[in-house]
Amino acid sequence: MSSSISPSLENYLRMILQLQQDGYTARITDLAEKLNIAKSSVNQAVGTLKKQGLVRHERYGPLELTDKGVTIAQGITKRYDMLMEFLIDVLKVDPDIAENDACLMEHAVSSATMEKLSVYMEQQLGEVCKKEHTQARQSAVKILKKLDNVLPGTRVRVVKLASKSVLRHRLMEMGITPGVEIIVESYAPMGDPIEIKVRGYSLAIRKSEAKDVFVEVI
Repeated sequence: MSSSISPSLENYLRMILQLQQDGYTARITDLAEKLNIAKSSVNQAVGTLKKQGLVRHERYGPLELTDKGVTIAQGITKRYDMLMEFLIDVLKVDPDIAENDACLMEHAVSSATMEKLSVYMEQQLGEVCKKEHTQARQSAVKILKKLDNVLPGTRVRVVKLASKSVLRHRLMEMGITPGVEIIVESYAPMGDPIEIKVRGYSLAIRKSEAKDVFVEVI
């Protein structure tokens, strides 16, 4: 972790990278909305990141990470994702709580501790994957389907998320977590995106995102 970059600025870098990897154009208004921060504060933070050579930004234009910014943002994201996986997959922490805790922990954990956690995760998650594989075989009668193959009007329950890293985080942000019920409402004329209802809210999800959501019909 770079000592010259504050935790709040690290959050900006991680969010810009997430938006870009999700296929979106990162703008001041996007960051303000995602981070729930006033646009004036975002402008000030972006100005600092620009001075440090981490982002490029023309007035009223989109934000773009520099090569240095990408490297740092990827390191921050890797720490965050590892902590999320540890909290959710190993400790079974509620995803909403895990998201907040991982955000706080990623700024305080030393590189030495992260290295040891990485080794632990490689060992433990190997066992977790074996267990999940066994459980999946035992419950095969449920016939798991990918969300992008579910017909409109069908109610399903999320069994697992196959995606990792940024996409997994995005799905959980949308309220799509193991155990939650979803109603597939409709498909766009070209089949993408898919309109679903989850946790009482209607939203659109891309087929590329839905294919990593395994569900069972209920």
